[in-house]
Amino acid sequence: MDTLSTEQLRTLITVAETGSYTKAAEKLYRSQPALSLQIKKLEEQVGAELFERQGRDNVLTEAGQMLHGYARRILNLNSEALGKLSVVNAKGMVRIGVLEEVIHGPLFRLLTRFGKLATGINLTLEVSTSWELVKKIARNELCLAIANDAYSDLASTPLWTEQYHWAVNKDFDMDEHDVLPLIVDPLDSPCDGLHDALQELDAAGRNWEVVFASHSLQATQSAVRAGLGIGMISESSLTDYMVVLGESSGMPPIPNANIALYRGSRAMGPASSSLSGFLISNLSDAGR
Repeated sequence: MDTLSTEQLRTLITVAETGSYTKAAEKLYRSQPALSLQIKKLEEQVGAELFERQGRDNVLTEAGQMLHGYARRILNLNSEALGKLSVVNAKGMVRIGVLEEVIHGPLFRLLTRFGKLATGINLTLEVSTSWELVKKIARNELCLAIANDAYSDLASTPLWTEQYHWAVNKDFDMDEHDVLPLIVDPLDSPCDGLHDALQELDAAGRNWEVVFASHSLQATQSAVRAGLGIGMISESSLTDYMVVLGESSGMPPIPNANIALYRGSRAMGPASSSLSGFLISNLSDAGR
């Protein structure tokens, strides 16, 4: 049997995650027929059907589920090997900016891991809002930035889709509030997701007021923990004391954020290239 193609395995993972060849093609920037052909070749190679239709979705067969587990491990090992080899000898300084809502969890662990591997690279981390980060990229004040791609037309590399939720303290009772107390970004911020959600509340005739406004994630989390109201929280920033409000709460859905990696036009050195490649290989949806 021939060696399994990492490109085909990445396609398998992405189709499985999205349930759709069309959506997978959008994520991988390929055509839908090209992805269908890749899966067909992979099925011929392993001698088994990997997907079956359930309604409108493409779901993994039993053989597909088995290969999916191996595919993730193969891609992770591939990324790890390439990442280690590319960063060990690199030297220089990288100033990277990160959207605060996504700094926790896998991203922070990856930056820590990179720092241990690339001992010749000095990292400077700046945490801010997406709109401020992309401005600094445009002015070459940052080498790299991880931010929501909604605030700039600059070239970027898609990493993952971040979900946002309405969340409250476990003891918060919505029935006690005729006017919804919201914990959000300041209303003069260019946050399209927030403004769209508020417009939906208005259209539904729901009364609301902003009881706490801050760009700070820690301040927002603290306000939710104190039971001040309903917070707009990213998936990466949810904590154990929070309860996510579902559709039955009457709260409008919040648009997802497409998180991307930006690179300054002058950040062409080996240090920036090493960190950029390391983050893309470890954080992209297909490789996660």
